[in-house]
Amino acid sequence: MTPRSLRRLVQLAVGVALAGTVVLVTAWAYPAGHLAVRLGRPYYSRPAGTRSLFVTVDIALRNVGATPVQIDRERFILLDETGRRYASDPSTHFLRNHFDVITIPPAREIQGATVFQIPEGHRAARMILVTTTGEIVRLPLPR
Repeated sequence: MTPRSLRRLVQLAVGVALAGTVVLVTAWAYPAGHLAVRLGRPYYSRPAGTRSLFVTVDIALRNVGATPVQIDRERFILLDETGRRYASDPSTHFLRNHFDVITIPPAREIQGATVFQIPEGHRAARMILVTTTGEIVRLPLPR
């Protein structure tokens, strides 16, 4: 078994064990620590007079490792039902307290939201977390 296939097997086992609602990004993805991600249901809003939707997703991040982990809103990408990708809206903030980049100390959790702008008629299907090492973690959104 190659190291890559072993890593994929461990990721799959962790995903199944955690019932798909919490994803553990392990040490090879975040060399500085381990990160557990929990996503809320997407909710939609439309500013008056526009043809775009804003999709807000609540995110809880817990550092389950022994060292701090740094994360920012740009690491999250939204996929709609057709597979089209959307970066987080730069006019919004990752955390409710308006930090774009945050360091999560060991054994701490932060909660916030990130916002995406998508065309009218589309729906959010999943999120992608791009780790500091370029690993792509696909996260299903709860319905």
